[in-house]
Amino acid sequence: MARRPAQEQHPRESEPEQARERASDGEREDVAGMLARAMVAGRLTPVEYSDRAAIAQAARYRDQLDGLLSDLPGAVLHSSHASDVLELEAGLGGSIHRRGYWKVPPTLRVHSWVGGVLLDLSEAECATAVLAVDLATGMCSPTVVLPEGATADVDDLRISAGSVRDETVHRRERGTLHVSVRGRHSFGDVILRHPVRGRWERLRALPHDAPRTVARRVTRRGRPARVEGPGAAGGSGNVGT
Repeated sequence: MARRPAQEQHPRESEPEQARERASDGEREDVAGMLARAMVAGRLTPVEYSDRAAIAQAARYRDQLDGLLSDLPGAVLHSSHASDVLELEAGLGGSIHRRGYWKVPPTLRVHSWVGGVLLDLSEAECATAVLAVDLATGMCSPTVVLPEGATADVDDLRISAGSVRDETVHRRERGTLHVSVRGRHSFGDVILRHPVRGRWERLRALPHDAPRTVARRVTRRGRPARVEGPGAAGGSGNVGT
């Protein structure tokens, strides 16, 4: 009797599970959030969202999550490996200050209570075009300084007893760097701004018909400036800090 050929194994079955990257709870939650935003934007129907969200919650591996986002523009799952996450933690009353040149991975996780938080990205080297800043902060005013031309959103940020002070330049399209500020913050403002320039440089960047309230806002960190505008008495007035 002739020997029967050995049955071929399916390549997926022969691949050891250790070769595939496991998905974390945070990654599953990130994908669910991106799917929800895609549905709100009209890119997914409610039925498609429901089906994909169920798959995301049950996913064991990262390649399963990647497949749920492949046809959604701008939806990218960042790795949660230690090399892609920088944990910044301050003790009670301590502070976190990062400025100048520093390397920034795809995700920053910030833990601070009472102490100050300053993340200056204006001279930083960012590993990706989209940066996630996860806040777990309170009793302070975390400040994120974006480079000129960068954009930001706070869609997934939850604040109690505080507000967002967004002083960045808003544009329809995303900038060369987009910062997504998310997580939880309580008792204090979250501040988003560009690098502080000279007061005259800031005033020259304003439209000619900008109201005095805008001029007052952009010069409040500098010395009092004299601003001329249609609303000023006698054509000019002093604007305090």
